[in-house]
Amino acid sequence: MNPHRARLRNYPWVPVLMSLVAWGGLMSSASAIVVANSSTNTNAPSSGSLWSHVGRVNSGSGVYLGAGWVLTAWHIGAGPATFGGIQFPWDGSSLRLTNSDGSNTDMVLFRLRNLPPLPRIPLATSTPAAFAQVDMIGYGHIAGSSQTNIGPYTGFYWSAQPFKSWGNNRVNTGGTTVINVGAGNITVFSTTFDALLKTSAEAQAAAGDSGGGVFLKNGSVWQLAGMLNAIGNSANQPDGTAVYNNRTYSADIATYRAQIEACIAATSPVLSVKRFNDGVTLCWPDTGVTYELWLNHNLASTNWGLLAPALTLTNGQFCAFLPITNTAVFFRLQKQ
Repeated sequence: MNPHRARLRNYPWVPVLMSLVAWGGLMSSASAIVVANSSTNTNAPSSGSLWSHVGRVNSGSGVYLGAGWVLTAWHIGAGPATFGGIQFPWDGSSLRLTNSDGSNTDMVLFRLRNLPPLPRIPLATSTPAAFAQVDMIGYGHIAGSSQTNIGPYTGFYWSAQPFKSWGNNRVNTGGTTVINVGAGNITVFSTTFDALLKTSAEAQAAAGDSGGGVFLKNGSVWQLAGMLNAIGNSANQPDGTAVYNNRTYSADIATYRAQIEACIAATSPVLSVKRFNDGVTLCWPDTGVTYELWLNHNLASTNWGLLAPALTLTNGQFCAFLPITNTAVFFRLQKQ
């Protein structure tokens, strides 16, 4: 990843890590999750946050949103994405998100050719409140040492190899701010790697986490509240380390929610038909738009009839089961 000089509004003294490639005192792009009290957070957390929705994209991370769409950082870029150990090819479609003034952000949506077997993800409607606890999931370096002194600081060296990992933290006060590490302005909220007021798995982003997910539990439902984007390091902090008082900056999903949902809703659903025992199963992706299933026995006619079969929502797709008949049948989807 190419290094970028960071411009951080409100905190001009903080060096920013976005791709985690050092350049002078600055770094760019977020990496993997370093957890203060564990180097084994490499399996799905017991909290139930959306571990399976975070995948590997290029040299970073990405979050599967539904209907084939993945969110990642612009500096990571669109490409094949791996979820659950399976690589899904990119179909060439992408949309770079923009700010309210029309400027480009460091966020991009891209669509996969095939659908991962995952449900559409709920998006946060508001910025996480101060002190709200969030789970962070990404691909990158975990703690490669026990807690130690690193120059004038206390913290951890990164592991030699990246891993998919998770941790948690509390959102800082102050709401959102705008940062720019060379890939466009982006509205973010932050967390601080704290030595004293630790959460159960106090965490700091590291290299490889850019594009990863920040999840907030709203009632009983986990929502995507942020996208891991950048790190604020301390002055003269050695490369490849996470030390206390570092910050993680995450894109605020609520700020960009309308664009994301409009993109997914505009997706033309593909109707798939599969034989199953004595019937057929018809499925189409959940795009947030309600579609009706229509039937015709002769494409030369306009005699389409509305069906109202029982629908199930499984792995991000609506599906209907219909019995097999001896008559040719054609189906179509139509917006309600």
